[in-house]
Amino acid sequence: MMNPKEFQRLKERAPFPLLITIIMFFAPQFLIEPQVENYETTGKAFDAVLRSVNDSLRQRNQERSLRDRCEAVGREMARLNAWLPPEAYLPTLIEQVNALAGIFGVNLRSVTYRFPGPSPESPTRRVDIHLALEASYQAMRGFLQAVEGLPSPLVLTEVVANQDRTFTVSVQHLVKP
Repeated sequence: MMNPKEFQRLKERAPFPLLITIIMFFAPQFLIEPQVENYETTGKAFDAVLRSVNDSLRQRNQERSLRDRCEAVGREMARLNAWLPPEAYLPTLIEQVNALAGIFGVNLRSVTYRFPGPSPESPTRRVDIHLALEASYQAMRGFLQAVEGLPSPLVLTEVVANQDRTFTVSVQHLVKP
């Protein structure tokens, strides 16, 4: 059994352990909950920053890719401009066509050309050349193969064979803009 004095002293000290028990019971709610909320807020902010960084990296990679493509297109355009002859080359080209016609026994009746403006279908500068020719079928085939073999950017667009051994040939000649 307990001594009455010890019991009295225990009663006097009882509020203190009770107070400590109450504090320990509510401490997590007051101390830990704000830390958990702070952790959640920090986690959300971190996720937002991480998404922003990933978007920035993706955008930077796309920008690099587009810049590389732009440089490649620029190099190809420079190479194409170096290859395309100027408009002043047209008389030389017509002389070459005339010489080929003489070699293959093709009678060159007329040559007409025009400079159409750039269109959405064909933004490059070109010269449309129309040739009226008289020849046999075999001579015409050899002549057309020789014209296609010229070191100029020529594109045969139309060949019309008429009944009277005449041919109409349309050619596009690409030139520097």
